Parts: sequence; structure tokens; C-alpha cells
Amino acid sequence: MSLDFLSPVLSTALWPWWLSGAFVGLLLTPLAKIVPRKVLQRAQVNLHEWLGPGGGADRPVALSRRLWVPLLNASLWAAAASRQPFRGALLWAVLASTLLSLALMDWDATLLPDWIVLPLGLLGLGGSYAGLTTQGLSASVLSAMIVLGLFGGLAWMFRRIRGMSGIGGGDLKLMAALATWWGFIDVFYIVTLASVLTVVWYVAWRLFKKPTPEAEWPFGPAIVVVALVWGLPW
Repeated sequence: MSLDFLSPVLSTALWPWWLSGAFVGLLLTPLAKIVPRKVLQRAQVNLHEWLGPGGGADRPVALSRRLWVPLLNASLWAAAASRQPFRGALLWAVLASTLLSLALMDWDATLLPDWIVLPLGLLGLGGSYAGLTTQGLSASVLSAMIVLGLFGGLAWMFRRIRGMSGIGGGDLKLMAALATWWGFIDVFYIVTLASVLTVVWYVAWRLFKKPTPEAEWPFGPAIVVVALVWGLPW
């Protein structure tokens, strides 16, 4: 089997991107614990009330995560740089790292902090204005509004009928932020595939793991996985 498709990513010209991505990944690993912990402490809530499959924001970082997060982040940076000029590559690398950190935070503490998600949307608007995304600024703004209106309306209806939240506020904001990058049609595809993935992921997790009974299952990691596969300029 030919491995020619790997040659652009493994090019020596991309070594700075590999190294930079790995370094940023090393920083993301502890920050994904520190940030939600600080947010929850500032809100004066019990950390144990925000518990995801990853064990919470106060659980020590596993050694395996210190290895695979830098490697994955470096791979994402190199992949972006192999398909984009410098400005575009840097923008998409920042997006990939931000999404990866949000997935880790949501996995551990079922939390997608506003002060990370909202700037991600602003960065998408800036990228659209600069011509670095697939849509213009007006389409980017409109896409975010459509996603907020549609999924926010569905969440409101679900709450009125079932008396519980069907879509978390952080998930809704993340969808709107992604719409500024890719448009509302792509976000619909991303959310649909993420819904399937999160069900399969949950079933597999229960089969091979014994999740803590108090832990909630987050939707954000599945959104991030699909977004990275679907939306980055491979």
C-alpha cells in the first residue's frame, strides 16, 4: 500500500510545525485541567458536581494524555500547514488546538467555558472577513444566527416538553462558533454525525469501562472529533 499521501505531512519543511504543535500540546494538557477548575472555583460551585467520564477537573493528568495530546496536536498543525499558506495554516492550527482543549475540558468536567468558545467564534468571523474560511463575513454572521435560532429553539421546546435540557448551553455556543468557520449547513452535518458518534462512544464506554454513576456524558468531544475530521483543510 502506498504511503504517498503522508509525504506532504512528513516533509522536513513542516518540522517547525510539528515541534510547535507538540509544544503547544504539552501546554494544553495541564491547561485543560486548570481552566475548568478556575472557572468553577470562581463560580463558587462544587467541583464534584461537574463530573464527566474523564473524572473531573481536580483529577491528576494521566501519563497517556501527556503523550497522545502533544502528538495529536502536532499532527493537526502539520496537516494544516501542508494544505495552507502560512496565515491560513496558523489560523487553522489555532482552531484545532482550541477545539482539542475544549474536548478535554468537556470530557473531564462537562464544561465548555465561554471565554474560550466565544473568542473561537470571533476568530471565525475574523477569518471569514480575511478570506481565510469558505464563506464571507455576512454569511458567517448569518450562519451563527441560524444555528443559535434553530438549535436554541429545539432546546427550548425540549425543556418545555420534557422538563430537562436537551442541548447544553456550552454545546449550543460551540455549534454557533463552528458556524462562523464552516457555515450552518456544514454544522448540521457535523451535529448529525456527532450525535451518532456520541451514542456509539457511550455504548462502547459502558461496555469496556465502568463509568462513575454521578458522571454526565458530554456532547462536546464528539462535536470536536467530527469537526476536526470534517472541517479542517486536509
